[in-house]
Amino acid sequence: MTTTVEELYGDFWGRVDPEFQEAFGTSLKPRGADMLYDVFAGFGVGTDDTVLDAGCRDAIYAVELVRRFGCRAVAIDPVPLHIERAHRRVAEAGLADRITVHQAGMEDMPIESGSIAAIWCRDVLNHVNLPASLAECHRVLVPGGRMLVYQTFATDKMELREAARLYTALAMVPENMSPTTFEGTARQVGFVIEQRDPIDSEWRERWIEDGDHQMLEDLLQVARMRRREEDLVQRFGRERYEAELAGAVWGIYQMLGKLCPTVYVLRKPGE
Repeated sequence: MTTTVEELYGDFWGRVDPEFQEAFGTSLKPRGADMLYDVFAGFGVGTDDTVLDAGCRDAIYAVELVRRFGCRAVAIDPVPLHIERAHRRVAEAGLADRITVHQAGMEDMPIESGSIAAIWCRDVLNHVNLPASLAECHRVLVPGGRMLVYQTFATDKMELREAARLYTALAMVPENMSPTTFEGTARQVGFVIEQRDPIDSEWRERWIEDGDHQMLEDLLQVARMRRREEDLVQRFGRERYEAELAGAVWGIYQMLGKLCPTVYVLRKPGE
């Protein structure tokens, strides 16, 4: 059905409909990012347990997990700069005796089999060899151990050329952007999927409602970069330009429904 000009200007935009305005103008009470800790708390991790922060970046989550649950942690990441920052953060937190940091990828982790009570994995699996990484996570977990995965996937609203540009710029494995691929791979290596919770745009909505202006700044950055593309590429290179642009549109694509962050809980069968 095609909208007519008369409907558009006369009815839809021409008259204020309080009921319709209220329908989309009212907060949907979006959850915030701290919900991940609530999910992790359900794993029953305690002071005698060791958890894994897979893809730890600067160890901010490893530090928080140890502080919240009193556990020990192993933090791994393949990027040297991240490891440098992780060591610094752990030292500043006074937790060097509780957190061990390793430079390693998820595909081959220097961790003893069956030694990890629970795994925290946030914003990592887009970049890795997924079968090898999930198999390693399965290996290091104790029987009955759980893995929390926060992962962003593409939806059917993502256009092919948009996807190709985004994945190339952000060093992502295209196949890993499919929830079907993720779920199939998780089951193939032996995991049971206990929970799937699509976050969608909730966190972004919450941040905006709480007064965070990052989304506006991202939009402004995209507009400026788009209008100065030739100059910026000449000065800084195409790869740097594309990476910065993709980072700015990432949250925008979540708001538009092209990307859908999702929380999974995976369990290794056993005790």
